[in-house]
This record gives sequence, structure tokens and C-alpha cells, in this order.
Amino acid sequence: MLDEACEALPQEIFRELNGGVNLQPDVKKDGSGSVILGLYHHNELGRYVEIFYGSICALYGDIPAEKFRERLTKTLHHELQHHIESLAGDRTLEHWDEAQQALWDQPATETESVLFVDENDTALAPAVCALFSAFAARACPEVRCGSAGMQCGETVHPEAVRAAANLGADIAAHCPRGVSAALLAEYDAVMCMTLLQSDELAERFPESDAKIFTLGETDITVPKFKVGWGSVMKRLRAEAQMLVEELTAED
Repeated sequence: MLDEACEALPQEIFRELNGGVNLQPDVKKDGSGSVILGLYHHNELGRYVEIFYGSICALYGDIPAEKFRERLTKTLHHELQHHIESLAGDRTLEHWDEAQQALWDQPATETESVLFVDENDTALAPAVCALFSAFAARACPEVRCGSAGMQCGETVHPEAVRAAANLGADIAAHCPRGVSAALLAEYDAVMCMTLLQSDELAERFPESDAKIFTLGETDITVPKFKVGWGSVMKRLRAEAQMLVEELTAED
């Protein structure tokens, strides 16, 4: 599966990756006991990627083969993004990893509420909130969520309503609201749709900086065209599911 995932990518991505992509049998853990799926290395040995078969099996060994393939491929893409950013002198994903680790290092009991934030609370934030609620209801019903916007919008985007409904999420009656210091104080974690939103929110409300994160490894934005809504909504569903999995994972 890993060979096939590598072969499906443009070979230019592997430029200067002199140590290649290596599948290791280990279950790899960090100092806190959290499972590590993969690592990118840039050291005296060169540049290379390690993917830990034991770790992936430990977390996803009991899911269907195609879902397992998706998680393996996502791990590969994540580590190769580190490689590409390293070549460009960009540490965006590295900073994202550090921020996410800070969230997961909190005991589960300390993350009992999540606020999702987008540009105006009319599309992405209410949709991912509804999708997160559906997953959380089964896995961690004690975790509540809400949504807000960097600015307050007027009405929910109709295309977002339709796309969310296709995935079983009803946001038609949602009333947009804007973020405030009081609202941020009500939640244990704040997940923004883009890195820029995270940075801006932390600047506006420095007292909440430590709990402001970016939901995805890359920005999630409103699609420019109508046909893009389905893909964006599926990504939000995947991010919501992964967030619930992370919040309920055992050491």
C-alpha cells in the first residue's frame, strides 16, 4: 500500500529525499506515550521519511482495508509535506504539529468543549460543529461544541446548508454569531479553519492564545464554485471524525 501511495505521486516531490520513504515495523511513541504514525528527518544522514507500521496498525488495524489505506496515505502525505516545506524553508506544518500536540497533551477531561471558528459563521464552522456533534454523541457525549465567526454573518450560506444536509447535518436554522472574549472563555479549545484566522484570533484575544488551533493541516476555505461544496463538506466530516478520535484516544 505504501509503495502504491508513493508511486501515485509526482516524482518531483521526492527531490533531495536521499534516504527515501522507509516502512518501520515499530509501534513508535513520544515521551508522553502518544502514538507516532510517521516522522520526517533532516539530519547528518540526509532527508528521509519513516512510516511506522506498528503504530498505524495499533490505531487503525481494525478498520476496513480501504479506510486503512486512506489513513496510511494521509500519513505519507503529511510527512512529505514536511519535506517540501523544509526544502522551501517553510515551517508552517511544523508549527501546526506543535500546536496540535499541545492540545492532545491536555488530559481528555480538560477538553470538554470545542468552539469552531470561520470567517463569519455562515458555512464552515456551523457545518463542522454539526458533524462533530454527530460523532461526539457516540464517542464522547460529554464534549460539547459551538461555532462563531471572526465577524458575524447574517444568514447561513444556502450551498453549505445543502452540502451539510447531504452528509446528515442540519444547519438550516443556525443563527450566526461573532467571537468575543466572553465566548472564547466558555470553551476549552478553539479550532479555526485557516492559519491566518488562528493568528488573527490570538492577536485579538491574547488571553486565549494557548487554546487556539487550526483544524486542518492545510487551510479549509469556502469553495469558489458550487461544485466544490461536496468536497469541502467531506473534508470537514473527516476532520471532525479525526478530532473526536484524538480527544477520545487512550495512551
